[in-house]
Amino acid sequence: MPLSKRKRLKPGERITLSLPLAQIDLIVERNVIDADLLAMLHAAKVQDGVVVARCTLDDVDALAGYIAVEANNTKDKKLQMKLDAIAEAIQNVAELYADDSSPN
Repeated sequence: MPLSKRKRLKPGERITLSLPLAQIDLIVERNVIDADLLAMLHAAKVQDGVVVARCTLDDVDALAGYIAVEANNTKDKKLQMKLDAIAEAIQNVAELYADDSSPN
């Protein structure tokens, strides 16, 4: 998405990240994220099998990065496909936004 079409965020502004509970369980089970991101996921609300987390754009980028690295390093093709799908879903959310420090 072109940068000009993205919603601009102030530093530290929070956005909503929604993922199916099964995907969050896989992330937590694989233990691939840092303690701050894990705490963010544990603080999230679960509604009808969907985890709804409030996080910064930096959190979203970091989460997608950790999961992509795990996907690239696994030898299990089924797991790789699942992790790639999660990373892509998270990245799709990130691409809707730009922080105020992004160039025009």
